[in-house]
Amino acid sequence: MRPLSPRERKLVALLILVLAVSLVLIVVIGPVVSGFGERAARRDALVQTFHANEQRIGSLNALQAEAERQAGELRSLFMAAPDGDEAGETLRERLESAAQDAGGDIKASEAVPAEPGWARAAIDARMSHAQLANLLAGLNALKPALAVDRLTVIADDALTNSRSDLLDVRLEATAPFVPAR
Repeated sequence: MRPLSPRERKLVALLILVLAVSLVLIVVIGPVVSGFGERAARRDALVQTFHANEQRIGSLNALQAEAERQAGELRSLFMAAPDGDEAGETLRERLESAAQDAGGDIKASEAVPAEPGWARAAIDARMSHAQLANLLAGLNALKPALAVDRLTVIADDALTNSRSDLLDVRLEATAPFVPAR
């Protein structure tokens, strides 16, 4: 191999210098520049999170109002009572009151044991056909709503007196309840 001329040596030195500078750029400066980009992306993500959190905080009043509205609706759909026994007594009182408002004569009433989350009650009353219709219409309009599980109508007086309009009625109803706070 022949020795390199001074011009070739300068070119090789220049090539080595270019390789060294590019190696420094790749190894040292490249990660620094990419770190700036990563930190900028993280800053953008934090800014977006911050704005999303600001919107959530701003909507807390609306969410609070919605929760209160839903709690009010819940109270209108379900009876509130500390426990099942109290709920049963409340339902019994509601049935008695509805029967008396319809004009019926209450013979007996009781709170019947029920499944958890439900209240159950029954009344025995004496009333006319029209009063029974009024009672059922009144129960249908009650809030919170209840379900009539069983309605037994006995018209014994009609056997002896065809003009008798009196009925012996046993009505059993259930209603859901939520624990009162």
